[in-house]
Amino acid sequence: MKITRLTLLLLIPFLSGSFALRPSADEKHNITVTVTNIRNNNGRIQIQIFRNAGAWEAETEYKELYVSKSSMKNKSVTYTIYGLAPGTYGVTLLDDENVNKVMDYGLMLPKEGFAFSDYYHTAWNKPDFSAFSFSLKADKSVTMKVRYM
Repeated sequence: MKITRLTLLLLIPFLSGSFALRPSADEKHNITVTVTNIRNNNGRIQIQIFRNAGAWEAETEYKELYVSKSSMKNKSVTYTIYGLAPGTYGVTLLDDENVNKVMDYGLMLPKEGFAFSDYYHTAWNKPDFSAFSFSLKADKSVTMKVRYM
């Protein structure tokens, strides 16, 4: 088959359009997290990012970040997580008031606060990943209202 200039001109828009539908390997997005209802400025906020339900169940986070409360105003802190590839994410947090990297308990109830991305958990059991996960296709903002028991 002989390819003419006309054939090439007709194929270029088709080929470039098909490649444009695929996400770029270096496409990155940011998640801006606004944490509200922080009860004091002791310790720090520990953020954990999960990529799927299996990782959430196994408590194997994709990333763990620590956020100072020094910029807290009106019981709130805002922090941006940069450079995440498109995909499914769920963000959790611990208000780690004593900076020991684990949830502390007293009489079987958490002594420190916790929160989930765009989801306020009121039940006694661990939430399903689907309750607080989201698809990251562009920069996103999430609100996390800290719950204390």
